[in-house]
Amino acid sequence: MSLFPAFSDANAKGEQEKEENNDENWLKNSSFKVDISKLSLLVNNEPENKNIKDKESTKRNKSSPRKEESSKKHKKKKIEENPENLITKSDEFVIDKTLTKEYFSVNTISRPAVPKYDRKYSMFKKNRFNNKRYKRYFKLKLFGEEIKDNAIKKGDLDKKIEVKKNESISGFSEEINLTKTTQEYNQKLTQNPLDVQTWIDYVQFQDTVYNFEKCNKKGSIAKGNRVTADRKLSILDKALTHLPNNEKLQRERLNVCVNAFPSDELNIHLEKMVEKEQSNIILWQGYIESKQCSMSHCNTPTVLKLYTKCLSTLHQLRRTAKIEKSILEENILRMLYQCGLFLKQSGLFEQLWTLLRMYLNLNLSHQDKSNIFNGIGNGSVNDRELLKLEEIVLNSKLPLHELWLRIEKLREACHWVPFNGDENCEDPQRMVFVEDVNELIHPITMPGNTFKMTAIILTLLKVPLLPCRHTTMKNFGLDYVPWSLDSIETIVLPTFLRTHHIDLTSQHFLNYLKKFTVGPQYLKQFPGQEEYLKSILEIISLSIEALNGAEKTAIAVWMLRFHRVLLVLERKGFLNISKELQKKLKSDRKNLLKNSGNNIILYVEFGLIEIFTNDGVENGVNVLMATLKMQDNFRSIDLIGDRLLRSSLCFVYKTLMEIYLNEDDREKTLEYGLRLALGINLERNIQISESSINEATLKFKHVTIKLFQNDDDSIIETVEHFLPNFLIDWITCQAIFMYYTKGIDETKTFLDEILLNFESKVFEKEIILEFYVSLVFKDRLKNVSPQKITNLNELLFKSIVSYPNNVFFLTILSKTENLSCSIGKNFWKLKRLLTQTGHAFPNLFLILIEMEKINIIEETWVETVANGCLKNKISSLFRDLTSSGVCTRRCGLIWRLYLQFLYENYDANLCRNVYYKAVEECPWLKALYIDAAVYIPAELPQIQDLLIEKQLRLHVTPEELDILRG
Repeated sequence: MSLFPAFSDANAKGEQEKEENNDENWLKNSSFKVDISKLSLLVNNEPENKNIKDKESTKRNKSSPRKEESSKKHKKKKIEENPENLITKSDEFVIDKTLTKEYFSVNTISRPAVPKYDRKYSMFKKNRFNNKRYKRYFKLKLFGEEIKDNAIKKGDLDKKIEVKKNESISGFSEEINLTKTTQEYNQKLTQNPLDVQTWIDYVQFQDTVYNFEKCNKKGSIAKGNRVTADRKLSILDKALTHLPNNEKLQRERLNVCVNAFPSDELNIHLEKMVEKEQSNIILWQGYIESKQCSMSHCNTPTVLKLYTKCLSTLHQLRRTAKIEKSILEENILRMLYQCGLFLKQSGLFEQLWTLLRMYLNLNLSHQDKSNIFNGIGNGSVNDRELLKLEEIVLNSKLPLHELWLRIEKLREACHWVPFNGDENCEDPQRMVFVEDVNELIHPITMPGNTFKMTAIILTLLKVPLLPCRHTTMKNFGLDYVPWSLDSIETIVLPTFLRTHHIDLTSQHFLNYLKKFTVGPQYLKQFPGQEEYLKSILEIISLSIEALNGAEKTAIAVWMLRFHRVLLVLERKGFLNISKELQKKLKSDRKNLLKNSGNNIILYVEFGLIEIFTNDGVENGVNVLMATLKMQDNFRSIDLIGDRLLRSSLCFVYKTLMEIYLNEDDREKTLEYGLRLALGINLERNIQISESSINEATLKFKHVTIKLFQNDDDSIIETVEHFLPNFLIDWITCQAIFMYYTKGIDETKTFLDEILLNFESKVFEKEIILEFYVSLVFKDRLKNVSPQKITNLNELLFKSIVSYPNNVFFLTILSKTENLSCSIGKNFWKLKRLLTQTGHAFPNLFLILIEMEKINIIEETWVETVANGCLKNKISSLFRDLTSSGVCTRRCGLIWRLYLQFLYENYDANLCRNVYYKAVEECPWLKALYIDAAVYIPAELPQIQDLLIEKQLRLHVTPEELDILRG
């Protein structure tokens, strides 16, 4: 019964209609009469149904034969009808397993019944993409076999299904090898988690994984780079849990962050990390560099505030934290070096001079000699003389950009001391007060760090390390900063110091780099050159007076070697020194020897100056002989109890033997070797015989074994890097003696055994390797053969990998590469060796080596195809060295070399593009902004505005220049 009576009749009628529909009464229609037997045949037999449809379609398409022909061309063959492939589940649906294409398409209607559509195509549209239709994954075929759907279903879980690997797929074997390598790294690191090099190799291996995924898998490159960076960071974080204080791992983590994160995100990330670990010097360096090296964030006051905050934080931790004070003081000195580099490179030399002078006054001056460094630099260039020079430039009628360049360089070379006159100063930036740098100054109290501070200050004032060794730079904390190469003095001058008495001076290096000097400087003849050199020499002399003991001797040795290099440059015509300054240098040396108390080491350095600044060796040898006669009252050198005296006397004998080895005087070399080994005084005559040689050989061997047995594993102090070492000098003398008695082969075998015993002694091993390389190089010059060249190259490559910042090794390499001037001589090996060291010095020498090859070709031959090939190769080398992820991409000197090379050999537009890229990478470097007057003079006003925006040091503004011209 219905709820509503009104609908009861309707429900009854509906039920009646349903019953009628179950019958075939609905087919009984006057307008539709069909044979029921044929209809049942169509329903129950599907293939007949298809045939009927095909006949009807053919009847319908007879009127359009063209359409039928075109449809035959585009349609594929029909799938064979197999009743087993059609599984009928019910009368309503069918499962298709043969992918019948008729179910995915509809037959088109023949004309004129088909509607007409107009489609327009643009022939000159910029972005026309031909989107190809990709087949679905189940339609792909490999080698003629269709891939079947091997998906495991619920019913197959209990079954043992064997999955066959298709090894024919591209990249299958490479992926298996990568998986095996990853497994090997995990096993090694599980067994030995303290192996730093394995962690580093595992991190670098992720680049190989990324290259494989980039070639064999889809996805954006940016996303792939970020994923790879995340992998590296997770590996390094795990490594730092086992080795929390390892500097190499921390440095690698910082490099990964710099290459992975954008500038803003990197600043936030590093700021949070610095707040957590305030004593971590590596995080501080990375955080400051993220601001300093960013074009949008770099600003002189902002960067100086960060240096101030870092130094004050380290000073507070030194007073309160439980960390060792010596480590925190070393970190303060490292940040002082980095801050000084920033002030020097941004042109703020007045502030740098004030900062360094106050550090010296605070930490070196005695109570009775307070503020002894304040008067230095007062004798700089007079302003009246500078005005006369500026008037000459202004009256020369040069273009505007050239006038600005010359006046800026003049004032930069002369105005490096703060203004102290009573008159009003027109340039407010010359007025520097103590309050401006007061927050950057902190006391240095720990023993040994005072000497490090003095060495860092001299390095900032462009006094090079002599000799420049890798371990010395690392001990001073000078090896990290990749953008420290801004001046040529630290690179060129060590090549003029004869290490192991081999002349390696290169006129091309100095002439090529001399144009890149930045004021104030003392190499190029320019106003203010001599005044700046006098100020440096005065600082060195006052530092010697303020120090005591071995530190005083070390700085004195450094000063004498600096004198020697200056005199060698003057003698070769590379440097002009006035007679007045030469007299001052000579008087300083004599006063130093008088006040040294017969210090043998200083007398040896004085003798070397006499040797290499005169035509002969007689004067220098006489000085060394007189030194030996004063102390030569012993029987045997190994029996002397005083370690300093023993090492000093052995240093004298080693110097004499190396001098005569360089002169190729066998008798004199063996004579001093016999006197050293057998303890024979100079007053007694000596005969070189077979018995005396055998006796000396046994004595050398006996003392060497005894020295290794009694040697301890103590770490070499920083001061000892400038002082002689008895063990090293004794081994050197023994090797020279063996070279003249037993030949080069046995000498090399002896040195190889010594190097195996020096695995834990890094500094001693570097010096022994220097002598080893010098001996093989000397033998190679005597007898040129392919085998000797190969041996020398192998030894050099091994030495440079271990000590990449050693200038002696790099100079020897440049000499061997340019002796024959072979154009295609394993350049790829040389490039791979020097660029993979991760340091700026080898990369710079790689450029100098190739540039010298061009110079040799241009001097000896006419313009050839080889010259053009070399230029293209150097251009490619510059692009590689300035690309992202390379340590030299922020090295200002390499960018300036790149711009000069492009300016001389390529188009001006290319030079302009590279210039803006260089400024973007080094926004704090004032020398690049000055170079705009040479490379892009038309855009100099915009560059000057950028220089003012960054608040770098500008000595003459465009407005002032207009007034001066008027």
